[in-house]
Amino acid sequence: MRTARDAARSKRAAVSVALIALAVAVCCLAGAVVPAGAWAQISITSFDGSVNNPDGSPATQAGAHPDATTSFTFATRQVDGSANVVEDPKDVTIDLPRGLVGNPQATSKCEPAQLAPNSWGCPDASQVGFVRLALTAQPAPDPFELYLPLYNMDPPPGMPGQFAFNFNGQIIRLNARVDPARGYAISLDVKNISSGIGVAATSATLWGVPGDPSHDGQRGVCLGVIDPTPVSPGCPSGGAPRTPFLTNPTDCSTGPVTTTMTATSWQDPSAVSTKSFVSHDNGMPTRQIGPDGCDRLQFAPTLKFTPTSSTAGQPSGATVDLQVPQNDNPDGVASATLRKAVVRLPQGVAVSPSAADGLDACGVDQIALGSAAAPTCPDASKIGTVSIDTPLLGSPLTGSVYLARQTPDRLLKIYLVASGDGVTIKLPGDIDADHDTGQVTATFDNNPQLPFSALHIAFNGGPRAPLSSPSTCGTYTTTSEMTAWSGQVVDSSSSFTIDHGAGGGPCQPLGFAPSFAAGTANPAGGQDSSFSLTFGRNDGDQALRDISVAMPKGLLGRIAQVPLCPSAAAANGTCDPGTQIGTVTTAAGPGSDPFYLPGKVFLTDSYNGQPYGLAIVVPAVAGPFDLGTVVVRASIAVDHADASLRIASGPLPSNLMGIPLQIRTVSVNIDRPGFIFNPTNCTPTQVGATIDSQQGATANVSSRFQAGNCATLPFVPRMTLRVGARGHTKAKTTTPVSVTLSMSNGQANNRVVDVDLPRTLNAELNVVNVRNSCSPAQYQADSCPLQVGTATAVTPLLRDPLVGKVFLVRNGRRLPDMMVRLRGQGDASLVDIDLTGKITIPKDLTVRTTFDTVPDVPITTFRLNLVSGRNAPVGTVRNLCMKSTRRASVAKLTFTAQSGKKIRRNQTLTVSGCARTVPEKRATRKHRRPSKQHRSHRRAHKTPTKGHHKTANR
Repeated sequence: MRTARDAARSKRAAVSVALIALAVAVCCLAGAVVPAGAWAQISITSFDGSVNNPDGSPATQAGAHPDATTSFTFATRQVDGSANVVEDPKDVTIDLPRGLVGNPQATSKCEPAQLAPNSWGCPDASQVGFVRLALTAQPAPDPFELYLPLYNMDPPPGMPGQFAFNFNGQIIRLNARVDPARGYAISLDVKNISSGIGVAATSATLWGVPGDPSHDGQRGVCLGVIDPTPVSPGCPSGGAPRTPFLTNPTDCSTGPVTTTMTATSWQDPSAVSTKSFVSHDNGMPTRQIGPDGCDRLQFAPTLKFTPTSSTAGQPSGATVDLQVPQNDNPDGVASATLRKAVVRLPQGVAVSPSAADGLDACGVDQIALGSAAAPTCPDASKIGTVSIDTPLLGSPLTGSVYLARQTPDRLLKIYLVASGDGVTIKLPGDIDADHDTGQVTATFDNNPQLPFSALHIAFNGGPRAPLSSPSTCGTYTTTSEMTAWSGQVVDSSSSFTIDHGAGGGPCQPLGFAPSFAAGTANPAGGQDSSFSLTFGRNDGDQALRDISVAMPKGLLGRIAQVPLCPSAAAANGTCDPGTQIGTVTTAAGPGSDPFYLPGKVFLTDSYNGQPYGLAIVVPAVAGPFDLGTVVVRASIAVDHADASLRIASGPLPSNLMGIPLQIRTVSVNIDRPGFIFNPTNCTPTQVGATIDSQQGATANVSSRFQAGNCATLPFVPRMTLRVGARGHTKAKTTTPVSVTLSMSNGQANNRVVDVDLPRTLNAELNVVNVRNSCSPAQYQADSCPLQVGTATAVTPLLRDPLVGKVFLVRNGRRLPDMMVRLRGQGDASLVDIDLTGKITIPKDLTVRTTFDTVPDVPITTFRLNLVSGRNAPVGTVRNLCMKSTRRASVAKLTFTAQSGKKIRRNQTLTVSGCARTVPEKRATRKHRRPSKQHRSHRRAHKTPTKGHHKTANR
């Protein structure tokens, strides 16, 4: 029994036979076409369209699923009574407005073989609309109209969607693509249209819900070939589900939207004709309309951020899952599409400097935003993967997360690149790190107006992970703010827990037990050597802030050999290479593989009130990032008593441009040849340091230090003493005293120097008296009223000698100390060294001065000049010019080296100011016996009283 469907197919077959005859006629007419040069260029004379509700009214509701119709005509001309197109169209492209999308997954697919000639045709369930063709090249003044079903095809690989219809055995394909250059709007391309068809006009109707029963009368064979009304009653539904195929934009802020058509011809493919229309009410063409009703749209995104490691203070991978529920109710409206996402990671999750080793970045030319071309980013710039689920495609888009190359106005940026089924999405994201806290905020703005249900990002893990976990245990919350193209704003949050301490152990507060090691490469006493110092912390420690280092006595540097970097250049990190004395290496970042940054150490002029300073200059170039130049200043203080050095650094940077440095170790190596040299004292000692944390903790640390082979150092000190001056050689008068100590290079340095003046000299007790001496406070304030001498010290360490004054300063003993206050000159003007000489009068009535705290410093020449006159501390007992006095004027010298060697020497004084040698007087009973005054002097020193006897020497 013949069914209505069979009858319809027979009728359609008959029409097809007629069309074949028509095609033959077209071919014949084509042979008589006027040459192309005589024709005008192709021209689109009209282009229009509409989206309508089932009742035919304009469908302006955002996110609705209307039927859409687009129509256009080409310019024709009459030739021998027939309408012919001016030029045969070759390629046609229709650019749909952003946000107007079609879902190829809404219906079943038609296989290409099913649409081929002599086939049973595509399944009715795959039909998504129909087309109307107005054909020319026939013996009639008006084009001939023809209606054909439009099917959803199974597209070839690399194409997101394809729609096609069969015109008399010729398959006309509408290829869908996503155009990145237009904000990922949809475009339909018809390529290589047969020149024999002679299309004068075309319209295409796409159904908003293809499975809706209202379309059954125009489905498959029920669509009339020359009339879109049903050819017979009872047309089947085709079994298609009522799934939305077309969806209106969800952005109501732009107002009317624009659709554009371009076309080229076979005769002149280089000529392009373009036509556009703005959405309007077809009943009132001058009334422009656009999407509205955005407040009705659903928008309920949620975001979850999860580190892959729950261990504190470690590099960590992380996953980001963004869910956007979609509404596929054909009678409702779609969910709004995401316009902007702002994600704020919890404070403590930071960019990890450890990731910089081996890291690269993707340049603007390599990512090629706005293009469907595959990016050419370096593999080393890949920091994660991405997957996007969209209802428009049969499988997820997958790809990679790339680190973007730094630009002058932005340090951090990433690109999400996901591809699949001929669609490539490239999303740029701005990453902002708070310059104080390091908190990371990611912003993705102006996202495509394409629906997606899930986005999954997986950042790389391992020691080079781009992120690091918080340094302490606890619960941390990520917040996000999602803005739809429809205007809705939704806040979302998710939390995770860090439940293991650093190293995977139990949770505990951050401690502070920094490591410290220091020493010289060649520990031989008095020899040149490089000096290295390293301090650091573990992941479970508080962050490093600064360090103050107390160097061992005698471990010094030859400042005179190095030019000094001026303060201005030091502050800017632009010191001259000639001022460099060493290098520094800083390890930054958490985990087992921090990133190492090399730098240089320069010697500078005075800094922070101290005579010298250091400029530690580190170019912060980490992988593809250039964070500028980091300069850490340090002061070098010289101890005024033992000349040891104390080096105090300024604060270490905690972050750069929002990236917490998480400094692990700092290694300084002072290796300028001939600069650092060892002590000449081999007593075990230490390099001590005080290290502070960013959180306020303090740790006192030390590293054992000991020079060796000090006993092998030569020790040959030479001292000359000169007394007297014109008018100051007679007995019982004051006399100047000049002491000169000379040492050649390469010797052990002095530790103790004892000078016993001969009995031909004595102390002027009215001067060397506790009551008349300077108080310690006056000495510290440099306001002693009584100066008893001057001093000069020449050392190879400094360019200029140290010079100063000599005072007598109370010390709590019966006799004051002789204090030598040496001050540096020139660039060493802030060097301040105090030498202390303890004055005693032994039983033999000599005057002894003991310098028992001599710094372990090489001194080539030291001169001490004591004045004569009213402030003189030394007087004569006998006439210095007498031969017997000269013979008796022998000082006893004892030198003790830093190495422990001791040398005793009797040194005859040199007398100045004698006009001639005074002859000896014959010894008489009077001269043999000490005078009464001298006996009184002896008693005064054997049995001191509250008021020492004053000598009568003037």
